[in-house]
Amino acid sequence: MDEIIEKVRNGEVDVLDMRDLDSYMKGHIANSILAPYVEGRWAQEISNFLNSRKTVSIVLYESEDEKKKSMEKLNELGHDVPFYKYSEFISNGNFEEAHATNLQTTEFGDHIEDYKVIDVREPYEWNSGYIEDAHLIPLNDLFVQYEKLDRDKKYAVVCAHGNRSLYGAIFLADKGFNVYNVEGGMEELKRAGYV
Repeated sequence: MDEIIEKVRNGEVDVLDMRDLDSYMKGHIANSILAPYVEGRWAQEISNFLNSRKTVSIVLYESEDEKKKSMEKLNELGHDVPFYKYSEFISNGNFEEAHATNLQTTEFGDHIEDYKVIDVREPYEWNSGYIEDAHLIPLNDLFVQYEKLDRDKKYAVVCAHGNRSLYGAIFLADKGFNVYNVEGGMEELKRAGYV
C-alpha cells in the first residue's frame, strides 16, 4: 500500500471515492473523484470512465457489500482495480482530509454575516437578486481566481439552486479553504425571505 499512497500524493493515480455525498463532504482526499455507488449502474459507468483514462485508478469504499458487488462487476468488465477501505487508506497514508459542509437555508441565512459569500452564478443571473457584499465569481472563473481568496476567511458558496455551488465548495475545499455550500441556493434563500 505504501507505493500506491506515494503515487496518490504525487497525483499519479485517479482516486475514485464511492462513498455517498455526505460522507465525501465530511472528509475526502483532495482532488479525489466523487463516484457514489448506485446499485445496478455503478460498475458500467466506472468502466466507461476507466476506458477513457490512461492513468492508474484506485477505488475507496466504505461498505464491504458495495465493494464486493462492484469489484466483481468491474472484473467481469475487464478491470482489475484495487479497492481500499477509506478509513484505513486515510490512516495509513496520514492524509489530511478536505472538508466542505452543506448549510441549510436557515443555518446560512440566520448567520450570513459570519461568511464571505461567493456567488458562482453567471453575471446575467446576478440581476435576479443577490446577497449584499457577495463576490460574483462565476464557477468557471473560480477555478482560476481562487488564488486571490484569503485562506484565513470562512466562505459560503451560493448559486441558483445549490448545484454549481456544491462543485465550487468541493473545489475550494480541495485547495485548503474553509468552505460551505448553501443548499437550495438563491431560490431557497428568496423563498425563506433572506434575499
